[in-house]
Amino acid sequence: MSIFEKARELGQEIKETQEFKEIQRTGQNIKDNPDAQQLIQDIQTIQQQLELAENAGVQPDQEHLEELDNIRLKMENNILIKDYMKAQEDYSRLMQEVNNTISEEVNNY
Repeated sequence: MSIFEKARELGQEIKETQEFKEIQRTGQNIKDNPDAQQLIQDIQTIQQQLELAENAGVQPDQEHLEELDNIRLKMENNILIKDYMKAQEDYSRLMQEVNNTISEEVNNY
């Protein structure tokens, strides 16, 4: 079996994990909820505006910073977004553990 076949097999195994299934489920919940989608779109828009201003050497104004804080607070209180963020953390932790395991094996020669 080639290394690429094993990688595909690992990918299939990862898709069977609870962490992967949970990130898929919670992501779909957000897609199905216009309010959650709007919050995400709003924060992305403000972050882009702040990044553009920063790249242009302009300090962000207080209004944009307050708007960003308000949206973050709304996101923290949105159960669908909270669930998705938790699922992302769990999935990232799983992938880090997989990467660490591979690295340990590669470095153990």
